[in-house]
Amino acid sequence: MVVKLSKIKKPYDVCVIDIGSPKLGNIGWCFVHTKTYELHTGLNLDEVIPLISSSLQENGLILGLEAPLFVPLREDLMSATKARKGEGRRPWSAGAGAQVLTMNLPIMTYLFKQIKARYPDVQAFVNEDNFEALSGQIMIFEALVSGSDKGQSHMDDAQIMAEYCINFSKNKTLPLSILESEDDTEFFNLTSASLLRCGLLNDIATLNHKSPIYKPSENVL
Repeated sequence: MVVKLSKIKKPYDVCVIDIGSPKLGNIGWCFVHTKTYELHTGLNLDEVIPLISSSLQENGLILGLEAPLFVPLREDLMSATKARKGEGRRPWSAGAGAQVLTMNLPIMTYLFKQIKARYPDVQAFVNEDNFEALSGQIMIFEALVSGSDKGQSHMDDAQIMAEYCINFSKNKTLPLSILESEDDTEFFNLTSASLLRCGLLNDIATLNHKSPIYKPSENVL
């Protein structure tokens, strides 16, 4: 089956953050410029914020956070913590997934507040709907780097995901989400809750939206 990639108006910059404890130094990030393919990496989250705000002045940006960004809401209570269809053997609710979900709540809220402080006119999106990669637009996606895709460090994982996504940018498309359709399932979007909290969204209906999950090995150009 041939699946069409989402087309957008312009190429976009890419930033990916591998979420972990800031105190323990378990955060790694990578930023790639779409025009020059210049790549920046680091371990201090505060160092990537100026790159993001500078990017938004000229380009659109997709921001990947390696943590579960939304959870399923199912009619069957016994299935409440089951993996989201398509994410494979590492469900959002088990082990590392559950831990990093919790860590990411204050971290991404801090990040969004800092972005807004530096670029107040940012337009935030929790999925591909209406995102055109115009200047000032940022779309947040869930990055899943696991198994054979993983590198040797948190920074490596962020770079692997960012380099994968930038190949789609040059063709003005977005990667394919690995999330599959599931009957009788709604969603609670934690990214939307954070963006609403920071004043970067005002549509409460976005709490019900799913976000794309990108995995490097799932599809190639």
